Amino acid sequence: MRLAVPLEPPRPDDWNALCDAARELHAHGITAVHDFEGAEAQRLLRRLAAGEGPRLRVLMHFPQAALETAIDIGLAGGLGDQWFRLGAVKLFADGTLGSRSAAMLAPYDDTGTAGCELLAPLELRQVVRRAVMNGWPVAVHAIGDRAVRNALDAFAAVTPERARLPLACRIEHAQLVAAEDLPRFAQLGIAASMQPQHCVSDIPLAARAWGSRRAWSYPWRALLDSGAWLAFGSDAPVEPPVAALGLHAALARRAPGATTSWVPEQAIGLDAALTAYTEMPARLAGWQDSGTLEVGACADLVVWNVDLHGLALDELAAARPLTTIVGGEVVHAASDTLAAHAGGAA
Repeated sequence: MRLAVPLEPPRPDDWNALCDAARELHAHGITAVHDFEGAEAQRLLRRLAAGEGPRLRVLMHFPQAALETAIDIGLAGGLGDQWFRLGAVKLFADGTLGSRSAAMLAPYDDTGTAGCELLAPLELRQVVRRAVMNGWPVAVHAIGDRAVRNALDAFAAVTPERARLPLACRIEHAQLVAAEDLPRFAQLGIAASMQPQHCVSDIPLAARAWGSRRAWSYPWRALLDSGAWLAFGSDAPVEPPVAALGLHAALARRAPGATTSWVPEQAIGLDAALTAYTEMPARLAGWQDSGTLEVGACADLVVWNVDLHGLALDELAAARPLTTIVGGEVVHAASDTLAAHAGGAA
């Protein structure tokens, strides 16, 4: 179902800035975004998705404050098409690691505090139920292990109802997960939407705050091994939306050139990381014919300047796209020619 609502002309400065940002994303090999901004961003991004500027596929999430209005006017998650689709309602279960406001099952190692619940467990369950019963998937920001558990508990309470939703519910970040909660993602069908670059940026913070429980921080390998859906992104502008940096972080769990990895047991391989950056976000958006390289799929492709599988680990961070294609249209072409890079791989 296409959302064909007339749009007012955008302010030129806003539109030009968005088009510049879209071109920058194309240059980094990005063809689609999951956006968590407000109404003005939604109006602008619908124009991009409709082909009025540099084209991107857009999954648009709603803030909690807009839930009742969305219900009143009959909107629901999953409405839209292969270019623009309504996604989930975004809730905040806790704060951040940096501020020590991420909600913890046990106190932080360095402060003795345990963070805070921005939505108490009962309220979280009530809002999740309200959304799900009205056709809205839910994306819960949960960084600390207590917030992750609260989110999983809220999703567990509406398991039969969630089965009728067009899109999966998800937990955003899940930077620390208690060992006993790791298998619950797969058991409940909850996607883990995570950002590998956060792990690298947060190493000094995590060492001070979570050193005693580091084994379950940024637990990509454990989640994959349990059968969970693992989707990667950048959380831009918190981290730069550079695919090569994200891939390196997923494999190395350290900055390029650094000698020590953060919990290397939780690193994953290149193919798993590529899947988490391509197929899984597409599946979470309901774009079932996108995110894979096969006959009949949407022609969203990236041609890199090197064979990613043939690189030394730190060389991966410096890889860059030569060509980015969205829906069969070339939206980025580097000045280098493909003929000059015969070893390029799609």
